[in-house]
Amino acid sequence: MSTSVSKIKKRLAAAIKAADKKSQDSLRSARGRYAEGGRVFEPVRKAAEELREELNSVPGIHFTINPESVCITLVDRELWFSYDDAAKEFFGEESAHSWYDGERFATRFAWSDAEACVEAMIRSCAQYFRMARAINEASALDRSSVS
Repeated sequence: MSTSVSKIKKRLAAAIKAADKKSQDSLRSARGRYAEGGRVFEPVRKAAEELREELNSVPGIHFTINPESVCITLVDRELWFSYDDAAKEFFGEESAHSWYDGERFATRFAWSDAEACVEAMIRSCAQYFRMARAINEASALDRSSVS
């Protein structure tokens, strides 16, 4: 029995090593692509940082900002923005989980320039602000009715 366990350990170690190498190779090749995409995406990232600062006091809205992407979440909704260097376009996706039918759905968008992407992000943040405000007001009412 110890023989098969040692074989399993060796196979596991080899699989981990292979997965690490594949990941490192992929990361190295992606760095070059991300460098250019990160430069082009910079105006969108900076706008997201300003939006995060402005909406920081709103409970429920969370930002994850990376050099090449932005993710904004509110409860079960998620907005994602990035740049596709190969297609030379900005793109985004809004996804959510439908509590009614248990399905996840997504709507995809594309913009030709950073300014159009920033404008879409601003409009989406305005909508998320309104939804968060409604959720937070309803939660406050629920808490006050329990007291």
